[in-house]
Amino acid sequence: MPRGARIDTPGTMFFLHLKVIRTEDALIERYARRWFATSGSSSPALHVFWAAQAKFNDKGFLSRDISVKEIIEHSGDIHHIFPRQYLKENGISQSQYNQVANYVYVQQEINIKVGKRSPADSIGQIREQCQSGKLAFNGIDTLSDFEANLEANCIPGNIYEMTLEDYEVFLGVRRSLMAQKIKRYYQNL
Repeated sequence: MPRGARIDTPGTMFFLHLKVIRTEDALIERYARRWFATSGSSSPALHVFWAAQAKFNDKGFLSRDISVKEIIEHSGDIHHIFPRQYLKENGISQSQYNQVANYVYVQQEINIKVGKRSPADSIGQIREQCQSGKLAFNGIDTLSDFEANLEANCIPGNIYEMTLEDYEVFLGVRRSLMAQKIKRYYQNL
């Protein structure tokens, strides 16, 4: 560490915590609540999560062909999984709808199609198209691709059933999944 560097900054503390949890499974839940229970896309934990997605060549949210790395390189959209307008219209505060665990990288055209609809509506429609074979939304056309995309983006597998009442549970589950991905990334460096 450079001489005179502060170790109590959020970024520095995050990386110190990462070193501790590299082998300590019991600590991952504790740190997940801290790392991802914040608002703002400048969070060090969020950037490390996206770096992990780039390293693992994960596809962007609801994308069949475009990777997170490619979306980042082309300044793609950051999407709210539970859309901001949907949460806002239902009385959720800015600090709650801008939670780091509610962000994903997504292609612009997918972001526009999702719009302000609830996950049960928009993501439910994508799941239905995988079952029917009639593409109405995007290129994901099989349930296995759909489920793999949710897993790669650390999104609970039942997101297509979630409503406003599930938002807090969603955040908790996603925080944990994101922390697990960061742990795998750190172990693969």
